[in-house]
Amino acid sequence: MNPKAYHTAQHQSKAGVLLIFFSSLYKIFRTFWALGAYLLISGPSRTTLVYTGLGLLLLGISTLIYSYLYYRKFVYYIDYNREEFVLEKGIFSTENTAIPFNKIQQVYFKRSILQRIIKVYSLVIDTAGSNQKEVEIKAISGKDANRLSEILLKAKAEKTQTPTSQVESTQAEEGDGGMWTHKVGILTLLKIGISTNYLRGLSLIFAFVMTIYNRINTYFKDRMEDVQVYFDQFSGVLQSIGFLTVLFLLLLLLSICITIIEVFIKYYGLKIQQNKDKIEVEMGLKTNTKVSLQPRRLQLMRINTNPVQKRLNLFEAQLFLSSSENELKKNKIKIPGLGEEIVKKIKYFLYPESAKTRFNTTFRPDKLLLFRKIFLVMIPVLLFLALWYVTGFITLSLWAALVVSAIYIVLAIIVQILAFKARKLIISEEFLQKKTGFWNKTEETLELFKIQSISVNQPIWYKRKNLVNVVFHTAGGDLRFYAVTKDILPYVNYVLYKAEVSSKNWM
Repeated sequence: MNPKAYHTAQHQSKAGVLLIFFSSLYKIFRTFWALGAYLLISGPSRTTLVYTGLGLLLLGISTLIYSYLYYRKFVYYIDYNREEFVLEKGIFSTENTAIPFNKIQQVYFKRSILQRIIKVYSLVIDTAGSNQKEVEIKAISGKDANRLSEILLKAKAEKTQTPTSQVESTQAEEGDGGMWTHKVGILTLLKIGISTNYLRGLSLIFAFVMTIYNRINTYFKDRMEDVQVYFDQFSGVLQSIGFLTVLFLLLLLLSICITIIEVFIKYYGLKIQQNKDKIEVEMGLKTNTKVSLQPRRLQLMRINTNPVQKRLNLFEAQLFLSSSENELKKNKIKIPGLGEEIVKKIKYFLYPESAKTRFNTTFRPDKLLLFRKIFLVMIPVLLFLALWYVTGFITLSLWAALVVSAIYIVLAIIVQILAFKARKLIISEEFLQKKTGFWNKTEETLELFKIQSISVNQPIWYKRKNLVNVVFHTAGGDLRFYAVTKDILPYVNYVLYKAEVSSKNWM
């Protein structure tokens, strides 16, 4: 390591003044936009407009001065003697943050549209796993970002030299050691948007449309008696099957379009590149993010797909990284649009010991869990029939209400049975794997030595059948499996033993 690199106070890129200035103006706009809109609508006088313009000019000058002072007071450096990265900022009160090398968990880059225009990066130093929050330098040149990231990650590796080198040597000996790059193109993003779960968006859009219709209906009924006939006719049309079908298809199309737009904003330019000791993931249109992932920090890996996506050879990988308990959502990397071969490459790189597995035991939940699930899905039917009978708000005949309820019950039972059959837990020599899902199929994998603790509980209704619920806790989240027989307890002890005797670094 170069002992002179960044050992003195460093400022951000000079373009950082512009970034701070425009970011501050945006915050001010978000706070006072309603007041500005009111002034424009109220028809202000010429004098008011002049004073408003002078006020905005003074505000802009003050913001520019503040931006320059903040830029001058924002400094960072590396204290090699204390083995810390230090950041100081603040105009009226100074905030000093020192991060020991061994607390650094990840260093990655982010770029908003404005940052791309002025050609700077945000360098984020993630201290997940401790009580500290992430540290961000929002305006740093690409050269400095790469160099500082390399220095900090190297310093982190030296603090955990023995376990890390063991993992890397294992990969070098057993893996192909090759480098590969995978890019997700526009056509693949389009397939993701079409085949992903857009029913949530559909329900929100449908609820919004129905709410607007009800409010308009109520408003005009209270004020315009002469259009009563129109509302009666419109209500009759609305209840017709043909109109509801057309409305459903239109809302479905709108939901798909919204989902496609969201996918492009989040994942445009998605690129995955494997090097010798890490995988780099870059994605994003609005905010471009680049993350380097090392196997030691991965806690839980989840692979999702559904029959449509599987037919299109599309899989989604969710990587849960080591984090503090309150930051689990932030430390999840979601990578969609992966082919089956790419998934295998990622799995082999992150879990090189998976090829050594010599045994595995599969556990399935008891049928009591199935009966409980079926009972829960019957509750909406009971509520529907109660509303129909008591309030009369739902205008359906007795036979129509019974037919709708019967169709729902049959479909719900079939779905729950298929989902129950797909649920299983596999415990092998070094890994734990959980498979679930009837339509959206999920496969979760974690290494035994990364398990921090295990919770086993037995509700009173489980005692007669000797069933328990098991929860495996990791620094990246929990893996739960319910209503399994007590035959799993010896394997729970084995998992605890593997976690205790391992000397590998899991952070």
